[in-house]
Amino acid sequence: MAVTFFFSSFFYYFIANTEDNGWYAFGLMWCPGLASIITNIIFRQNLRQFGWEAGNIKLLLASYFYPLIELFIVYGLIWTLDFGDFAGFGSNFMTQLALFPMILMALEGTFFAARSALGEEIGWRGYLVPRLLAEYSPNTVSLFVGVVWSIWHFPIIITGNYGVETPILYQLVCFTFMLVGSSFVYTWFRIKSGSVWTAVLLHSSGNLFIFHVFEDLTIKSGHTAYFAGETGLLFALWGALLIFTFIKYGWDWPTTLCRTITGKLRQFRAQID
Repeated sequence: MAVTFFFSSFFYYFIANTEDNGWYAFGLMWCPGLASIITNIIFRQNLRQFGWEAGNIKLLLASYFYPLIELFIVYGLIWTLDFGDFAGFGSNFMTQLALFPMILMALEGTFFAARSALGEEIGWRGYLVPRLLAEYSPNTVSLFVGVVWSIWHFPIIITGNYGVETPILYQLVCFTFMLVGSSFVYTWFRIKSGSVWTAVLLHSSGNLFIFHVFEDLTIKSGHTAYFAGETGLLFALWGALLIFTFIKYGWDWPTTLCRTITGKLRQFRAQID
């Protein structure tokens, strides 16, 4: 991690002091991956342990579409609760297209997003998560990696490169809850699939659709920034819900939660009868 933050410090500086910082942002996102690869080479460890196998196709698809479900829930609440208005599908360059061109555009966008996301995920979920899981529980690993992942983003939030005008402390707190909650999801997919590519797809899909689709679909009012986006309250609450769900229901929680709901329904029906 020290190597990651050392490499990143150079890009933090240029991002903070350069207007056109796209390539510096790309370089920053590759710092965790490069640091982990260099660390492996120094200690002569096997790079194949990063999880390069594709794994289960169903989990790959699920990892790509999970961010879309999440975004529809969160932004649906934002639009419904009037924290921001729905601008209509014609307001976005992708959603205004017919189905087939829209799919092609999404695939192209995913490819470009993945070039950056791969750098981060080689470091976080390729290297760091599997090594920590050898010693600690998934809950501990997810919390730790989520906090580190959040802190790694702090410099570009503090320097205003997220383009949000809410108080910095508010942004940092909301962003941390959001990202720690996401860390649990990423760890779940990493464990279940054994593949780093599920994390790459989660990251690529999330970045593509929030920044290039859902933000365009939202008409911002005076207080929208406090609720929408990665530094908004709704994503913070979603992250807190994810943390609670994994800690409460364990790492097979989709099955465990369904069993719990089914059991309570049976008890309710028995009481009625």
